[in-house]
Amino acid sequence: MSDRWHLAVVRSMTMTTIIAAVFWSLAVIGPVKAQTPDGCDPPPPRQAVDFSSAPNLDLIKRQLLYYRCTQYDADVAATLAEAKRWVQFRAPQVANPAIVLDIDETSLSNWKRIYKDDYAFFAKGPCHLDERSEACGDLEWQASEQAPALEPTRNLYTSARCIDVAPPCQPLQVFFITGRHAGDQKINGKTPTEWTLENLDKAGYKGLTADHLYMRGADSFGPVAPYKTQARIDIEARFNVTIIANIGDQQSDLAGGHAERTFKVPNPFYYIP
Repeated sequence: MSDRWHLAVVRSMTMTTIIAAVFWSLAVIGPVKAQTPDGCDPPPPRQAVDFSSAPNLDLIKRQLLYYRCTQYDADVAATLAEAKRWVQFRAPQVANPAIVLDIDETSLSNWKRIYKDDYAFFAKGPCHLDERSEACGDLEWQASEQAPALEPTRNLYTSARCIDVAPPCQPLQVFFITGRHAGDQKINGKTPTEWTLENLDKAGYKGLTADHLYMRGADSFGPVAPYKTQARIDIEARFNVTIIANIGDQQSDLAGGHAERTFKVPNPFYYIP
C-alpha cells in the first residue's frame, strides 16, 4: 500500500468513521490481570551478543528469555495497536468487514509449555506442569485449556465483537484460522475442536461458534501457508465478507493474499513454514 494511497484514504474519512472509532475506544479489557511470565521472576540478566565466536545455543536461549521478559509484551501490544487503528478506520467503509486471527502465539499464549520444554517441541506425551523434570506434550497442554489470552489480541476481539462496548456498535465477524489439527482423537473426553473452542472461551474470546473456527484436517500435513490461504478464500466465498485484517505470528499465517492488510505478531520462539 503506497503512502500516497493511504493518505488519500485517510482524507476520505467520514464523520461516521470517526464516531465509530470513538465508540471502539470504550471497549473494556477482561478482568484477568497479567501475571509474571514463567522464568521472569526475577528478570534474567541481559545477555550480550558476541559476534566474534560461533553461535551458542545456550546463550541464544538466554537472549530469548531476556526478550520475553523485557520487551515481548510491548512489541505484541504495538502490533495489535496498529491493527486496531486500521480496523477502526476501515470497518465503517466496508459493507461486510471481517478479521482473521491465528490462535497460538497470536490469540493464546503457550509460553508456559514453551518455557517448561526449554523451547523444544513434543507433540505427544503427558503434561504435568508440576513435574519439573518431565517434558510437556503439546496436545496434552492444548487439551488442558490453560493457555491464557494475549491481552492486546483479546482487546481487539472484544472491540470488534462489541463486547462491553457502549452502543451504538456494529459487530464485525471474526474468524480463527489455526494450524492445529482437527480430528476424532479425544483427550479428557474432548476433541481438538472442542478443547480449542473452550480454551478460547475461557481466555475471553466469548461467543465464538464452530463455523468461525478453521482447523487443519487430521490428515493435512506440509506447509501451513497454502491451507491458510485456502481457508481465507473459503471465508470470503462462504460468508460474503471482505477480510480487512489478517493477524498472525508466522509469515505462513499471512502469505497468499485475501486480506487487505496483514499484521505480524513477534514470535522468536519457533518457526512454522
